[in-house]
This record gives sequence, C-alpha cells and structure tokens, in this order.
Amino acid sequence: MFIQTQKEDSVLHPDWPEAKWHISGLYHYRVFLRILTNQMNGNKLLSSLGSFYGCPDLPWNGGHLNANVPCTDSRQFINALNKNNMGAFLLFSNLALEKQHLSNPKANQVLEQLDESSGLNGVIVASDLLADYIRRKKPGLKQICSYEKGLFENPEGNLDWYKRMQERFDRVIVFPDHVFNLDLLDQLDRERTEILVNDECLFRCPVRRRHLTAISRFNIQPSPQLLEELKDIKQHHCAGEFAIISEKKNPAHVRPCFLRYSELKTIYDMGFRHFNISGRRKSIFGLAWNVTHFVYNPFFASIFATVFAHKIDESFRDEFRKLGQRQAQQQHSPQGLPAEKPDIV
Repeated sequence: MFIQTQKEDSVLHPDWPEAKWHISGLYHYRVFLRILTNQMNGNKLLSSLGSFYGCPDLPWNGGHLNANVPCTDSRQFINALNKNNMGAFLLFSNLALEKQHLSNPKANQVLEQLDESSGLNGVIVASDLLADYIRRKKPGLKQICSYEKGLFENPEGNLDWYKRMQERFDRVIVFPDHVFNLDLLDQLDRERTEILVNDECLFRCPVRRRHLTAISRFNIQPSPQLLEELKDIKQHHCAGEFAIISEKKNPAHVRPCFLRYSELKTIYDMGFRHFNISGRRKSIFGLAWNVTHFVYNPFFASIFATVFAHKIDESFRDEFRKLGQRQAQQQHSPQGLPAEKPDIV
C-alpha cells in the first residue's frame, strides 16, 4: 500500500519531508552532531532528527571495531538532546557476548548515563542475553533490534521472525539485504521498522557474517590472530564504499546495499518514516556527506556541504587552540594547583 505525499519547497529533501532520521556519531563524531543540530534548530527542523546512535570502546560494542573512542561522561550532552526531544541510543550490538561479559564495569557505567525516565533513550542490541540484562537493569529504556541479529537468526528474511521481533522490541532495523524485498516490507509494522539507507556492504555479501563475528570477538578480547583475520577480510574481500568500481574485490559488480533515491522514495511512499544513517566506518566528512545526501533538498545540498566542511574545520582548529591553552596553563600554574579542568562535553 502506497501513501501519496506532496512535495514541499523546503530545506529538507522534498521526496521524504516527514522522515525521522536516526544518525550515528553519538561518541565518535559529536562535533558534527553539534553542528547539525544547531543548523537544524536555526531552520526550525529539529523534529526531523529522531535520535543519535553510538558507542565508545567497550566489549559490548559490535558491528564496527573499537576505534579509540573514549568512555567520556555524556550525561550533559544526552540531557541536551532530550530537552530538544531527541534520543540517545547506545550501539550494544556485539554478537559474541557471554554471561561473564555483562558485569563489565565500563559498559555498565556508560549504560547508567542514559536517563530512562525521558522515554527517548535506549539501546540497540543483537544479543538476547544483553537485551534481557538491560531490561532488568533499566526497564524504562527503549530497545531496538540490530540488523546483525537478523543476519544470524533470519538470513532468508522470514516474515514471522520480523513480526516476533517487532513484538519484543520498540523497533527493528531491517537487515540490508531484506530492504529490497518490498513484499516483506509491506507486511511490517511501519512504526516498529527502521531502514538503514547507506549500508556499504555488497548485496548478499558472502563474508559479512564472518566479518561481524570477528569484530565482535575482537572487541571482547583483542588478539593478533583476530587482527590478521580482520586485515585479510578488509584487504581481500571487503569491497566497501567502492563496491561498484572495484574489479579486484567485486568483479561481478554486485551492487552495495546503499539505497538509491528512487528506492528510498518507494519505501517512504509505503508509509515508512524511521531511517538510519550509519557513520562509524566513515570519516567525519563522510558522515556529513551522507547526511547532506539524504536529509537535505538536493537544491541546497552543496551549500550545506560547504557550510559543514567549514564549521567542522573551524571546530577542530578551536579545539587545538583550547588544547594548547590548557597545556600552557598547566605549565605555568603554581605547583600543587591544578589548571582549570576542561569541559566534559
């Protein structure tokens, strides 16, 4: 069933003006998220941002390797999001967790920073063990079923599995291979379905399962053997964002799961409104490009891309300036008196 929508002359993309965007970068790319929310606020468009996803370096992290992202106290930043009706979701999608990993102190400390009373915050999980643990510990948090869970439990795209997950979770992120099955999508609860729009893995990627398993195991317990396996996958099998043009890694030119405009428009017209922009494999400028590509009206996209690039550059230069000032202050402060403590957020 398709719902006809009317195009609007707006900063937002006119083909999906009511889309609710859920964007990665909660810890890794907070500079860009600040710039984005300020820009959206200036155009009175904050309502189009549903939530931000992310995870610091923790054994509960899955999907992407731990990448030296510190476990900073994020309550101030999350509270600011909540005051503007935006949520914060922790990407706890590790597939290899066992009971002994549930007591990890850093992971539990980060979990405690989420306010469950707001009704806006939550976790994205692939492990039933972790999902049940968090439900007991923080029953007020929303829970989203990660697409990794679908890859391992439902690779063929069984409708009954999706319906069961939609009964258990607040939303279910559709495994990217299944996004192209419109008959399947048409039978899903629109409010409990989330579509990843910029997945760069090949359609029916033969090494995705092996890759995600190795990442999960490495994030729990790094080892030289796992690192070599991950390097082998990356160098010889993972076509990534250049999947279409890479003859060596993708000689058959199998398409990636990155959605074309026409495909996203079809899904939007079916009544789906929750869309996910992944960003942890990309640079901060790569995430900015993806947001500009999908969220903004193409007529204004180049303008916003330029603005984002300049503001990101300014922010980095400002951070280095502050760092230099703090170091100088520490060198010249009287012995025994610490220099002024930097802001957490």
